[in-house]
Amino acid sequence: MEKLFHFLEHFGFDSETIGRILIRCPEIFAASVHGTLQRKVNILTHFGIPNLPRVIRKYPELLLLDVNATLLPRMRYFMDIGLSRKDVCSMVSRFSPLLGYSIEAVFKPKLEFLQTTMQKSLHEIVEYPRYFSYSLDKKIKPRYWVLRGRNITCSLKDMLAKNNEEFAEAYMGFSRLLVPPSPASSAEEPQTNSTVS
Repeated sequence: MEKLFHFLEHFGFDSETIGRILIRCPEIFAASVHGTLQRKVNILTHFGIPNLPRVIRKYPELLLLDVNATLLPRMRYFMDIGLSRKDVCSMVSRFSPLLGYSIEAVFKPKLEFLQTTMQKSLHEIVEYPRYFSYSLDKKIKPRYWVLRGRNITCSLKDMLAKNNEEFAEAYMGFSRLLVPPSPASSAEEPQTNSTVS
């Protein structure tokens, strides 16, 4: 326990912040400081992730993602599709849970829609990596087709960050969306794939 607190204090976290992190992600208690946590911090630091304390504070589950099965494959995936290491680092810094999402279930289908249907560049996801947090069928596609039907082009952030009322008012001139939102959530949760090994 003492080693864990010293480890987290090293990032400049006060006791209140450490408490919030451990309440949100109690699995950290079972993780080896040197064998698991420090190793992952070293890998992320070596890769070049900026503002790492901020990233960890917002998404402490990052410290539990398996290095070989999750962290490295997902960082490599983005570089394999044409992004630079700097781009990937910027994306993680902007949206801490990014590396918790599945390549097959989230990244690939949403990138396919982004590039093939919306015909947008990869630069768009660098600027707004939170794109991957939205449901493809419940939010991304419906809003895109509304905008396309009205010949409106906008950034991913402008398309997705607004709530339904703001979107309808901004792009449709209505106080509410024509198609009522699904009762299910329109956002996707990252897959933590947590491990303490």
